Amino acid sequence: MQRATRIITSLSSYEGADNDDDRPEGVGPARDLEQFVSQVEDFSSQYGSEISISYTAHNLRGPPANFPDYGDYPQAFVMRTYGTWWEEAPSVQKNFMPQNAPAIQSQDFVEVSFRTLVFPSEVAIFETYNPGALVRIWALGPLEWLLLWEGEPEYAGDKPRIFRPPIREIDYPVRILRLEFDHRLLPYYTELDAISIRGLEGRMCAIQSKIDHELAKRNKKKGPLLSSVLASRLHETVLTMPGAERKKKNRKSSRLLDIQQLPNETLLGIMRYLDLKSLCRCAQVNRHFRGLATDSLLYRSIDLRPYWYCVTSEVLTFMSMRCKRLQKLDLSWCGSHCMIRPHAMVEFLKHNGAALTHLRLNCCKFVNNCVIRAVGIYAPDLQELCLRSVETFSNYNDLLPLKKLRRLDLYRTHINTKAAVAILKANPGIQHLNLGACKMISMMDSIALVLGAYCRELVSVDFWKSFSLTGLGLRALANCTKLQEIDVGWCLQAGSSGEWLRAVTRGELRKLFLGALRGVSDADLRAILPRIKKLTQLDLLGVRAITPGICSEILDNCRELRLLDVSFCDQIDGFEVAEWRRQYPNVSIKRSFQSLNLTNSTPNPLFHAPNFE
Repeated sequence: MQRATRIITSLSSYEGADNDDDRPEGVGPARDLEQFVSQVEDFSSQYGSEISISYTAHNLRGPPANFPDYGDYPQAFVMRTYGTWWEEAPSVQKNFMPQNAPAIQSQDFVEVSFRTLVFPSEVAIFETYNPGALVRIWALGPLEWLLLWEGEPEYAGDKPRIFRPPIREIDYPVRILRLEFDHRLLPYYTELDAISIRGLEGRMCAIQSKIDHELAKRNKKKGPLLSSVLASRLHETVLTMPGAERKKKNRKSSRLLDIQQLPNETLLGIMRYLDLKSLCRCAQVNRHFRGLATDSLLYRSIDLRPYWYCVTSEVLTFMSMRCKRLQKLDLSWCGSHCMIRPHAMVEFLKHNGAALTHLRLNCCKFVNNCVIRAVGIYAPDLQELCLRSVETFSNYNDLLPLKKLRRLDLYRTHINTKAAVAILKANPGIQHLNLGACKMISMMDSIALVLGAYCRELVSVDFWKSFSLTGLGLRALANCTKLQEIDVGWCLQAGSSGEWLRAVTRGELRKLFLGALRGVSDADLRAILPRIKKLTQLDLLGVRAITPGICSEILDNCRELRLLDVSFCDQIDGFEVAEWRRQYPNVSIKRSFQSLNLTNSTPNPLFHAPNFE
């Protein structure tokens, strides 16, 4: 418990690397190595799918494939968002605890490993399209995650670059890095070609010695406050204040209001605006403040995602005592490398799940069948459940006790058709559903039919990269009259015809993503123009049959339109896009491209045509 307190209260500070004098004898560097990624360990999202290599995280393995060419290439790693468009969509997820958000935020991460442990001296990121989203680089040491670099995002222009930020020197050899990204300043998707690390090889025989040395040093350390007092000899120089001066001082200070004299209700109202770090510090002031700072009213909404690098099973146990009225919990990105054990999460839910209505466990590898069973048993009132990129459990039927879901995010999970149908039938009030890149769903039409028959409150649905969705299922969504957002990008079987568009479009539709649906025609889009007056985002990437004429009609009729993507539309050239940008300055019109190979006289023909398969 004390360890958890130390972790939580030290979140805002990082001590520099130890002095060389503290390094135990025998620990030292060997040869200088430069390595490229050997394996991709984890990631939060990717534009590619699990059954393809195009635009996937695994393209980061090995040396650069495209650099120094600049452009949109399927051999790169691409994440799913850019700009602020997803934050402006009807499906946006609000932050549970905005005061907890760091000054530099992030939306995505990728974790990579290298073959050999090194003391890192340089990390290089090969960016080949819209560079500038990287905001943090972490390294996994033997005891904890270490922050190597942090910086503000900045759009670096239309040119490739090798980004080598100045990194912090550390005393441990590492082989695993995690990179965080903030895409909000980027005009379009960023693309990464490779990542390299350079450093002196660590001597394996001395690593355990270094760990033991560090643990021993930490155990014998005095508290920082006591150490400062002793070092300054302050306790030996305390002077006694004369009586008259003391009375004068007391009269003056009595006119000042001591914050502890405020009513508890007022102090609690102030503390509601504090982040977790500040609350933990308040709890260390005195007994009065401790009682207030640990009040369960302050812990009804908890966001631990900004602290993913130090949240452990012990932290959950520590927080459990304060979360008896917990309603919203975000543990996304937490628990990697066994930092959180499934049993600890089960116990946390057992003691704090009764009032829970919102639970986000995105990219949490500790989520197994036991955790999912606990969710169904101990959190029956859940209205939101997010399990993005969680592939470590299979018993989806354990979620059937949930009957009040309004949001369900299962992007990149292994849910199957039967389980998805059962869960949706049990939750007719569902409003936001994400089944993007769920490769185990073999009959997405069956799910669409259930949505049309049972879930009439549906506001947004994401079918992105579903290989089994057809017009038959999409036509069933005509019964969902409140639909404002639909993403059917790369649902290639639905792209044979766009006739179904008339069924799903209603006057409230605000976001429509049709990426790579080749069968959608001018006539299909023209037929729905009267029904999409409120449309703000339209993605037509790779819809090759459309002409400039229909795009002009859309821009003329959809006065609330703010985003239009016409990348890889064969009949639309750059001159027309430039003219539209001049005529419609309030619309952000996107047109991606692939540049000619600058290093070879005979470019690879794959570079000149996007891989839509």
